[in-house]
Amino acid sequence: MSMSSRRRATRRPRRVQVHFWKQGDPTAYIGYTTNISLTGMFVATNSPVSSGWRVRVEVVDRDRGFMVEGVVAHARKSPPELARLNQSGMGIRFLSVEELVRELMPAGLAGGTEEIPQEDAPRLVSPPPLPSPPPLPDVTQAFPAAAPRPTLPPPAPPRPEPAAAPPPKPVVLVPPPPLAPRRPPAPVEPSGGSFTVHFSGVEEFLEVYRRDILQGGLFVSTRYPARLQETVNVELYPPGLLVDPVLVRARVVQRFEPQSETGSPNLLSGMGLELLDMPSLLERLSPVVERLRGLQLRPPAV
Repeated sequence: MSMSSRRRATRRPRRVQVHFWKQGDPTAYIGYTTNISLTGMFVATNSPVSSGWRVRVEVVDRDRGFMVEGVVAHARKSPPELARLNQSGMGIRFLSVEELVRELMPAGLAGGTEEIPQEDAPRLVSPPPLPSPPPLPDVTQAFPAAAPRPTLPPPAPPRPEPAAAPPPKPVVLVPPPPLAPRRPPAPVEPSGGSFTVHFSGVEEFLEVYRRDILQGGLFVSTRYPARLQETVNVELYPPGLLVDPVLVRARVVQRFEPQSETGSPNLLSGMGLELLDMPSLLERLSPVVERLRGLQLRPPAV
C-alpha cells in the first residue's frame, strides 16, 4: 500500500481491548485502542514496543475480533504522573498481504518466473479395423426341448382368524404434585469491589460522557484500584439532579499504581475501565444527559 493511500485512511476513535506480542517474545501484553483506521491503530499501553519492531496484535471482541501483523511506526513512554496528559502507547502500521508473502520468498526469486517449454504432441494413429465376429451357433440343435412342468396341487384353504382380544382397561393418569416455585438466582457480586464517582458540575459530567462513556471507557480516580481484568461496579452521581445514582458494570483494562516507580505518591492513581452492556447503560443515561443539557442552556436567574 502506498504512502499516499495510507495518509488518506481516516482515523476513527474506537476503544477496544487488545493483546499484543513482540516478535520473538512469547509474553502477551495488554492495551486498548484509542483510534483505528484501515491501515493502522494507536494502542495505549504502559509497555510500548520500540519503533521498527514487528508485533502481532489480537483485537479482543466477542463478535468481531481478529489478529493482524504490524510494525511499530512510533512509540512514546510517559511517566505515570503524566499519563493523564500524555498517554503512553505506540502507533502500529498494518502489514499488507503482499508484504507478508514477500517475507516467505527467498531473495532474488520474488520478481522473475521461468517459462516451461512446450513439447510437440504425438500424432494419433488410427487403429486397424476389427475383424467381423463369427456366426452364432443354432440354439435349437444344441439344447433339447424343455420338459413339461408338473401340475401344482390346489392351495390350502385360509386359516380362520383368531378371536379379537378384549379391549385394554383404561389407564387413569394421576397428575403430579405442583412444583415449588424456583427462587431467583442471587445477583453476581463483582470480583473487584464497588466504587463511586461524583462530578463537580454539569460541564464536567457532560465532558466525561462525550469523551469517555460514549467511547466505551471510563477513568476512576482512586487510591485502591482493582486488579487487571477484574469486574467492578461503579455508581455515577449526576450533578444538580435529585435522582438515584446510575449503576455501571465495567472491567479493569489499565491500572495506575498509588505510588510511582521512584516511590513518591502518584496523584493520578486509579484505573481505566471498559464499560460492559453499553446499550443498557446509554439507555439509562440518555434522560439524565437531556436534563443536564437543559440545565446548561437555561439562562441564569436575575
